[in-house]
Amino acid sequence: MLSSFKVRNFRSIKNLFLDLSFDEKRAPAGYQESDTLFLLEPRKKTRLVPTLAMYGSNASGKSNVLMALRVFADCVLTGIQGQFHPDKLNARNKSTVFSASFVIGGEIYRYELEYDREKILAENLTVEERSIYQLTPEKRGFNGVSSAAYPEERLLEIHRVECCSPQGNQTVSFLSVIGRRYQGLNAEITALCQYLSDRFVVLSDNSIHLSRGVNTLASVMAKANEPEPLKSAFEQITQLLESLDIHISRMAMDRTRVMLDHDKEHVHQYLDAPAEFYNRITSVEKEGGNIVLNADSIHSFHEDVDGNEVEFDFTTEESSGTQIVAGLLGIFLAVLKTGGTVIVDELDRSLHSLLLIELIRLFKEKRYNENNAQLVFTLHNTDILDAGLLRVSEVGIIRKTLQDGTELVRLSDFGGIGNLAGFRRQYLNGQFEGIPFPYI
Repeated sequence: MLSSFKVRNFRSIKNLFLDLSFDEKRAPAGYQESDTLFLLEPRKKTRLVPTLAMYGSNASGKSNVLMALRVFADCVLTGIQGQFHPDKLNARNKSTVFSASFVIGGEIYRYELEYDREKILAENLTVEERSIYQLTPEKRGFNGVSSAAYPEERLLEIHRVECCSPQGNQTVSFLSVIGRRYQGLNAEITALCQYLSDRFVVLSDNSIHLSRGVNTLASVMAKANEPEPLKSAFEQITQLLESLDIHISRMAMDRTRVMLDHDKEHVHQYLDAPAEFYNRITSVEKEGGNIVLNADSIHSFHEDVDGNEVEFDFTTEESSGTQIVAGLLGIFLAVLKTGGTVIVDELDRSLHSLLLIELIRLFKEKRYNENNAQLVFTLHNTDILDAGLLRVSEVGIIRKTLQDGTELVRLSDFGGIGNLAGFRRQYLNGQFEGIPFPYI
């Protein structure tokens, strides 16, 4: 679970703190017996929010906050090349710093990464305030990693050979190298690496192809050894979709797979495929040393005025809102099953307010969110502020000034805001800032 995230010098952000703590003096009465999930308790004396909705005017930096989360994960997992996006209006800062706290397996992880255009300047990991490793210009220590089989000298060699360029600049995180290539060396490094790789999802917008949602959920189900994961994933998604009152009676999906194997004798397996197959490619996956192209044919069914079933091509004849909901459901269900964190920019785009509320409710009801999953999102739709769905710790306001850059505050930071109050009128009246003041 994501506990907090700090950013320094990233696009419009000078210094920003994203806090997911449950910031109220006491928990609601009877919260443990309630069907509503008011807070998450991943460990004793640690309370986090299941959702965080972030509002702000256009050009306030909402998307930059989510982009920082995505770039952070990319830097950790794939390296820093092409990932340096400093604040162009404040050239004094020469590096970007990400600092994130997680709760994994009941323990608090704190990870920090500082880098510039050419190299990683510092990388540190602590678990329960125990230093696992520290890589700074002043010190390189591997207290929590070194062993008789892997003494510090050998770890320094791994860092030099596998994390650094021939010029000696570290461009790949030590976390990803150890977490992926030496998984048995340190369980805590492996746990954080797997969390960021498998359970930390950042979507730059809410438009996700249904096939991606199906594949994501099927992958989770396959790891849990569930039978027929692809079929089961599609059924779970469509069952929820059909219950959302968008007039779909049932759905069907047919998948055609073509393997791009390396055997020259079988090259015509894919070169001779009909052209329409390539126009319908919806996903690509690895199978052993080969690449597999998937072309999905997805159809939805409606009843006509006489009660007869009519077939629709889902990707061309259904509305963009219906397609958005379908794609998101697969991602959301996967995150709910793994207890991960999903972050979405403009969650409300092309969605009716009532559909938006139901998507958020997946993370706010215990019958769906049994594993401490989290949803973080930006939006402009203010109807949900009067829906009694979000608490003061779950609504953030993003604002920007030239002097301070993009900043984030939550309603819990303002005095005198109660959870029984409708937040919408106060927000639109400018009480929390974070709104435009248009005039034509």
